Amino acid sequence: MGSLWTEVGLLHQDQNLAPDAVAARSVVARLIADGSNVTRTDLVKATGLARSTIENHLNVLLEHGLIEDAGLGPQNSRGRPAQAFRISARKGVILVADVSSRTTRLALTTLDKEVVARSEISMSVDVGPDQLLDAISKQFEAMLAENALDERDALVISVGLPGPVDAKLGMAVRPPLMPGWDGVGICSYFAHRFRCDVIVDNDVHLMALGEARSYRGQFLPLLMISIGTGVAGGFVSESGLLLHGADGAAADIGHTKVPDMQDALCRCGNHGCLQAVASLEAMSKRVSRMRKQPVTPGELFDLLVRGDPSTVSVVRESATIVGQVVADLVNFCNPARIVLAGAITQCTEDFLAQIRSVVYQQAQPLATRNLSLVHSTLGAEAGLIGGMISGIEQVLSPRGIAYHTRPADSTMLPLGM
Repeated sequence: MGSLWTEVGLLHQDQNLAPDAVAARSVVARLIADGSNVTRTDLVKATGLARSTIENHLNVLLEHGLIEDAGLGPQNSRGRPAQAFRISARKGVILVADVSSRTTRLALTTLDKEVVARSEISMSVDVGPDQLLDAISKQFEAMLAENALDERDALVISVGLPGPVDAKLGMAVRPPLMPGWDGVGICSYFAHRFRCDVIVDNDVHLMALGEARSYRGQFLPLLMISIGTGVAGGFVSESGLLLHGADGAAADIGHTKVPDMQDALCRCGNHGCLQAVASLEAMSKRVSRMRKQPVTPGELFDLLVRGDPSTVSVVRESATIVGQVVADLVNFCNPARIVLAGAITQCTEDFLAQIRSVVYQQAQPLATRNLSLVHSTLGAEAGLIGGMISGIEQVLSPRGIAYHTRPADSTMLPLGM
């Protein structure tokens, strides 16, 4: 999970250096979360730590309810099966909010990745942060109550937003699709209301994380491209880390300039952005001009399925432009897999096929010889699953472990407060 194996490597490097106990405990917890019925011997082999040190970490994690006894593991050649451990499903829940321009999907999940409850709020982000954040909070409270839980059972809240996000500060930064949200302290809002850690990220970043985890370590690095109300990307590195960049703007391909489309006005105020050419709204506007009548995104799909020539032409042109941008990214970061998400990509195979054709024509042969371009395997679930994974990783991170194993009289505050 995340930089787990990097941290395991650091534990191996020099056993004369006593690693920080909380960091080592985090590695142990995440190894258990990643595995199935993990034993002490497994942990000793994976970390290189002494058995007595592993025993100490296990006792602390057991005492605070982060892991639990899983009974006996598989029998080895030396005799009886060893005691095994698993991550606890009873410690508390992760609250996940996957916010899109018109709908917010919510989920309650456990640390062992079980979805306890789901809900949906049909509300546009245009209503502003006060109304939508309050609606999300009330729905979270209702979902907790319906499952005999309350705010004290919330371990972390994970929020995905459809716009640029400063993940360190927990806020959107000049999001073109979210008027009124710039600089709003979303992290602090939820932290004060629920008294738990809060993480806020871009929605496609979380989709990329969810998609990458579904392959269990294969097909990395992974680049996610989402075509919808906007055009956005997310990148998971070969070590499994979600790439944010210095300020959270990594893989924000929607505002890459398209040289031949300088007349296209983007919602960000600039001209020639990829989003102003290849988003559903942009394609619908171009089809409307060609047909000399208004065409909505929903009608765009219908026309595309029926093979309307003007619609097919616009969609193919948009796919070609997306392919040109992606080809440059392939040359730059050499992903093993590119995953395409969004309703338009599911509506017609032509969109993916056209992007694939352009990428293989324009990217360097070395960067494409093992490259695969595919549809999302998780579909609409990718954002919720990515949000859940992000939340679990926060709980089991060194900071999360320190917070959840703190003494009763500790003054350590939730992330965001």
